[in-house]
Amino acid sequence: MTLIKPLMGEKYPVAIQAEGTVIKIDDGREFFDGSSGAITCTIGHGHAYVTAMIVEQLTRVQFVYRTQFSNEPAERLAERLCERMGYAAAFFANSGSEAVEAAVRLAQQYWREVNHPEKTKVLSRRVSYHGSTLGTLSLSGHWPRRRAAGNILVEEPSIPTPYCFRCPLKKSPQSCKLACAQALEDQVLAHGPQSVAALVLEPIVGASGAAIVPPDGYLKAIREICDRHEIILITDEVLTGLGRTGQWLATDHAGIRADIVCLGKGLNAGYLPISGVLANARIYDALMAGSGSFHLGHTHSNHPVAAAAANAVLDVLEEEKLIERVAELESWMRERLRTIATERAVVGDVRGCGMFWGLEIVQNAKNDSFPAELGAADCIVRRAFNLGLIVYPAAGFVSGISGDAIILAPPLNTKLEDLETMIELLGASLATAEQELCSKMEKTSATSQT
Repeated sequence: MTLIKPLMGEKYPVAIQAEGTVIKIDDGREFFDGSSGAITCTIGHGHAYVTAMIVEQLTRVQFVYRTQFSNEPAERLAERLCERMGYAAAFFANSGSEAVEAAVRLAQQYWREVNHPEKTKVLSRRVSYHGSTLGTLSLSGHWPRRRAAGNILVEEPSIPTPYCFRCPLKKSPQSCKLACAQALEDQVLAHGPQSVAALVLEPIVGASGAAIVPPDGYLKAIREICDRHEIILITDEVLTGLGRTGQWLATDHAGIRADIVCLGKGLNAGYLPISGVLANARIYDALMAGSGSFHLGHTHSNHPVAAAAANAVLDVLEEEKLIERVAELESWMRERLRTIATERAVVGDVRGCGMFWGLEIVQNAKNDSFPAELGAADCIVRRAFNLGLIVYPAAGFVSGISGDAIILAPPLNTKLEDLETMIELLGASLATAEQELCSKMEKTSATSQT
């Protein structure tokens, strides 16, 4: 009998200790966590204060069910997040997938409460990832994961993503006039505004496209289109929320507010499962004036120990001024990564902000992607791991078939000298992977000619 793992026949190294940005395994080797796990561990591993707050809460109340009791940590967390982000109410679940699903259900319930039950459709973008439940995966343009789900998904994303490096509309940023935003309006009119309940989007694309940052003005245009057609704007900030980009929310960079925002990885920082949904006053007031209830929940929603952990994470972010630190380091990170790009032909694009960066992998000066079967992103991840650096892969986002990138997203409190080492290891990983990939391309070319 055994634990089911992602690759069931693979022998995974066993982590025995993690502290700060370093993970130690059972054979004595150590690894720099350059991706914060799955872009999760925002304050690093083993933070003593967070651990102490978890233990303290365990000695008080370890669990109460949300329909029977409230609890102080969850109430305090809701108040802090709403006050900090400018929202009226919060609801807590256990994962990012659950948060997005809850947000969609909340938007649809809102329209029923205000006597527009016909507004049920939820739109999303073609390069995106919103979760692994059937509902959230249906909204996701993460093609490898969609294919794995077979024919049971009920929706398919229809809005182009503002992916300027490979514009889906074949335009240039200088002359496109934000055609990718206009495409939303075209889709809304095609469906009929009276049927569209919400739009779900990542302000900065995460795991599916590796830190794709929209052009200036895009999010503002999206906000205006949603307002014009009475559509709830849901932002999936599970990955970007609470400091990853150098702001509390990624939408802060654009100066807009979503109607509903989803939080997850940055809220729990990997310590205990908790995610959140924040709703504005219009939505909260409609539910209060109508049914007076939210028709969704989970056994562990508003969990007191998980909420205590999230409160402790907020304390660390505030007291150590980590979000301000990330903003200050952004230009340094960009410069160092762009230097690597100039040295390695295999890097076609460097994009991102704060402590969230993507490097797109290409095979030539024309920026052609490597064939999917070569697994370019996995090749670099493997090479980096062998050198003691963990980075995160993204693949399959170009035309739903190919495209490779890697994500560098260290904890927000990573020491400068550790960042330097991570970037040096990344450069070395890219150099060796470049040789391997070019060799494979030469063999593939020779085979095809014979």
